Amino acid sequence: MCGICGIYRHARKDELLACTHTMLDALHYRGPDQRGLQIFDQCAIGANRLSIIDIEKGDQPIHNEDASVWIVYNGEVYNFKELRKTLIMHGHIFYTDTDTEVIVHLYEQEGIEGFDKLNGMFAFALYDQRQQRLILVRDRIGIKPLYYSLSDGIAFASEMKALIALNDSRYHLNLFGVAQYLTHDYTPAPDTVVDGILKLMPGTCLIREQDNIYENTFAKSSLRADDRIKDETELESELDGLLFDSIKDQMVADVPVGIFLSGGIDSSTIAYFASKLDSDIKSFSVSFDEPSFNEGRYAVLVSKSLGLRHYSSVFTFDVFTKLFQTLTDFMDEPVADPSLLPTYFLSKLAAEQVKVVLSGEGGDEMFAGYPTYMAHRFASAYNVLPAFMRGDIIEPLIGMLPVSSKNFSFDFIAKRFISAASMPVHKRHIQWMAGFSDTELNLLFKDGLFDHVRDIYKHAETISEKAHELSDPEIANMLDIRMYLPDDLLVKIDRTTMFASIESRVPLLDNRLLEFSRLLPFDYKIKGLKQKYILKRLMKDKLPYAIINRKKKGFGIPLTKWLQHDFRHEAESLLSKDSIDSLGLFNVPYIDRLLKEHVSRSYDHRKKLWPIIVLMQWLQRYKIKLP
Repeated sequence: MCGICGIYRHARKDELLACTHTMLDALHYRGPDQRGLQIFDQCAIGANRLSIIDIEKGDQPIHNEDASVWIVYNGEVYNFKELRKTLIMHGHIFYTDTDTEVIVHLYEQEGIEGFDKLNGMFAFALYDQRQQRLILVRDRIGIKPLYYSLSDGIAFASEMKALIALNDSRYHLNLFGVAQYLTHDYTPAPDTVVDGILKLMPGTCLIREQDNIYENTFAKSSLRADDRIKDETELESELDGLLFDSIKDQMVADVPVGIFLSGGIDSSTIAYFASKLDSDIKSFSVSFDEPSFNEGRYAVLVSKSLGLRHYSSVFTFDVFTKLFQTLTDFMDEPVADPSLLPTYFLSKLAAEQVKVVLSGEGGDEMFAGYPTYMAHRFASAYNVLPAFMRGDIIEPLIGMLPVSSKNFSFDFIAKRFISAASMPVHKRHIQWMAGFSDTELNLLFKDGLFDHVRDIYKHAETISEKAHELSDPEIANMLDIRMYLPDDLLVKIDRTTMFASIESRVPLLDNRLLEFSRLLPFDYKIKGLKQKYILKRLMKDKLPYAIINRKKKGFGIPLTKWLQHDFRHEAESLLSKDSIDSLGLFNVPYIDRLLKEHVSRSYDHRKKLWPIIVLMQWLQRYKIKLP
């Protein structure tokens, strides 16, 4: 795992070298073991390396036999040994045992089309000196990040902060990106909150060849489920084999490997198979003082049942306030996911013992585990009820429910449900998941600013339209796979682990499991009222009963309560009139109203207040302003 960067620009070599060092300095923690650069005419590439495989010989950049093709690379390719054997049979000569070098020779052999054979998580830049061609590549699901700017030639980096470091005065706020962030809690690719900086889309190559720049999609998939009929026993057996192979492949490392264990079905499944492969493997979890947020007992239950060496620590309010001050150190783009802080806390705990961790991201998307999928089914039934029953009876009664600070309290769920139940599926799903509607954004932005923002639902609507033949829960699932997973969850696990200088791997997003999930009929994901049906059927005799049958609980923190009490003064400072006015973006009276209503417990506004707080903290750090 590494931090990579580079630049392709008509400039002197010393200028290219200085730019690359500036970006590498901003990414130092992503690769504390080695720094390497290579300078060409009009191009430079660099990497900070976190050594995981072939520690002694794997320094980057890496090249082919005649040094005409070079690569800097962040990630892991899990089928590299098989690919290497084939490439050797074709006459390629290797000087390292790394997966990095496999990519160089694969490009020599098959060109860009060969990248579809890579099973792993990766973002890399490959420079072909003969063709004067720079190729940026990101894995098919978006596990590893890659940002780029086209404002002066092309510059790229693993994190946006490295591009900002090149010339922070060049960049301004992207209003559309900010509106997207406030709508989703993250900014869907390819946009960012900074005008002129973009994210490379998953499964995509960006190619600069001399003065021409174009994109090429190397990973394509259908939205259709497989029509072949398989019984549950056959599917269960196939899934069992795929999980074992994926986890076995992702445990390959020349350094210690551990597990992030929440006690949910996804991380517990990974722990089960990992324990069969390494009886001495370590697991790590976080617990909370607040009972409704605490999953620690489930993690302990799993670790004991599997005989894991388990480590845990308590995430308190004091820990929260301390880590909040470092949030913008590891989050170079704002993401309003409150679990970022406990995930970083967990990463620091694991870093004391291991250098690689297996994590359960992707399980809810691959096997349809989010409660919102069931809510979409209920919404169809709810909308059939007479309008007077919904508007005059049910909704007023729900509105009268007292505000609770507990995790996924009934009042919170019920109020979110009725707020968007009648919307089209893509808007409904976004509103249930995040903070501001378009109407609320119009109140939040200063007069006239929101008029300059394009349709904030455009990404979701495009995905929804392409999947129009699917059911509402299936469309919602597709939205999560294409947006929430790569732009929130995978950003979170990448940044938090990398800032602790450890590598995270996500076995449930192995290519083979992605294909299995894509072809799996949705009825095997949600059967009746049972979610993750086929996964739970497989694991019912392998994990404790309480793990298989427990309700889904997100990795949250007591944010409602903390914003009302312990964190109130910090929030009031960040959202003060002077702070908001200096930005020139938001209406102070509207934010004041949100904060007062939340503190008085009239409304639970955490889903609106927290994104603004995170954005204000980010703006204070990076000094990006309106044009």
